[in-house]
Amino acid sequence: MKKINQYIIALIAVFTFSCELDEPVDLNNPSFGGVLNDASIGQLNELVTGVVARASTGMGNYHDIVGVIGREIYRIDVSDPRWVGDLLGTGNLDNSAFYTGTNFSTRYNGVKTANTLIGAVENTTVLTDEEAQGYLAFAKTFKAHALLFALNHQYDNGIRVDVEDPNALGPYTSNAAEGYDAIAAILAEAATHIENAGTSFAFGLTSGFDGFDTPATFAGFIKALQARVALYQENYADAVTFVDQSFLDETGNFDLGVYRVFANASGDRVNALFFPNNTNGTTRLVQNDWVPDAEDGDLRLSKASLRNSPQDVISGQLVANYDAWAVKDQTQPMAFIRNEELILIKAEALIQDGSAAALAEAVTLIDIIRVQSGGLGNYSGPVTQSDLINEMLHQRRYSLFDEGHRWIDMRRYDRLDELPLDLPNHSVIVQLPRPFNEIGVQGG
Repeated sequence: MKKINQYIIALIAVFTFSCELDEPVDLNNPSFGGVLNDASIGQLNELVTGVVARASTGMGNYHDIVGVIGREIYRIDVSDPRWVGDLLGTGNLDNSAFYTGTNFSTRYNGVKTANTLIGAVENTTVLTDEEAQGYLAFAKTFKAHALLFALNHQYDNGIRVDVEDPNALGPYTSNAAEGYDAIAAILAEAATHIENAGTSFAFGLTSGFDGFDTPATFAGFIKALQARVALYQENYADAVTFVDQSFLDETGNFDLGVYRVFANASGDRVNALFFPNNTNGTTRLVQNDWVPDAEDGDLRLSKASLRNSPQDVISGQLVANYDAWAVKDQTQPMAFIRNEELILIKAEALIQDGSAAALAEAVTLIDIIRVQSGGLGNYSGPVTQSDLINEMLHQRRYSLFDEGHRWIDMRRYDRLDELPLDLPNHSVIVQLPRPFNEIGVQGG
């Protein structure tokens, strides 16, 4: 990943919990106002770098939070017991804790950087129309992505969508559905921009975008995100349409996709989800039901590694036997979205169609996942909508383990009460509280 220079660091750090904007001061680089007035290609491309960097910032915490709440992992931090207290539902959540304010702020830093790029593109004379469309498609895609991740945490608390003017912040959406609609609209704008972006971008991208670094191929990434959001909206026909227009390859590499990339060189960042096996103290462990609930011989159990000795999770009351091992190296890329998820999106949308033909096609897709990802035999259960929903959720649980989906999936199906509780005082959190800094702020 490219190192972020002082200008970009100043620019992307200006967005606080309450969405206030301060003018960054950097005597060695153009002012913030200068970027918004006739920015150069170089300045625009620094903003592109900032957008990509922001999409990776804090993703370790994001995934750990949804993984703990969704009963995929235990996150142990010897200096912070809230990972095995608050997030396992032992009492009231703290609206000023790291899992609320920090993550909220990080996602909105991404929104702010994308908005800055949009504003800069709209106020420069150095771009052709096609080049401008490419920048706008890119910026709006990542703006929508950042908002989606904020909404995944906040859910029916809603999110702010309109934050372009810090002195006139837009209101919160009234619920999750309104938030999904707003995000879908931004992605639709991105899809329109990309159609008019010509044959090449005026900016370069990291290796995580290999195969998706032209307008024609980046369009498939946008369609993939549109399919995910349509699924969350329960717009299942649209989900099928979008996923068929994406980079879906039912017989191709499951790991084909767009990725955040990491490096361990000075100035770069590593994948925060990686911990060596058998680490004691601060580490990540597999929730105790995940291995026993799998079918015998499921190859996806390689995402759990049996420890040499059990690790204490909660003061002798709870121990875990497996390390979380989906991420096996500190430089392993992290997917924004990949082909295996797309196959499962299409299967789910077809199941929701409910017709005999759609259910049969969904079984074909589930079998692809079962055989090629799980090393299992074909599905042999009843071909009913309810049974296939159960099977689909099971396949998502193992194919997408530790990728940030389980909590959202079970919430979408109103099945949070089916998630396991390790101790009698545990409960499952539905959504995180609105950050303290946002309460009483304009529109909040």
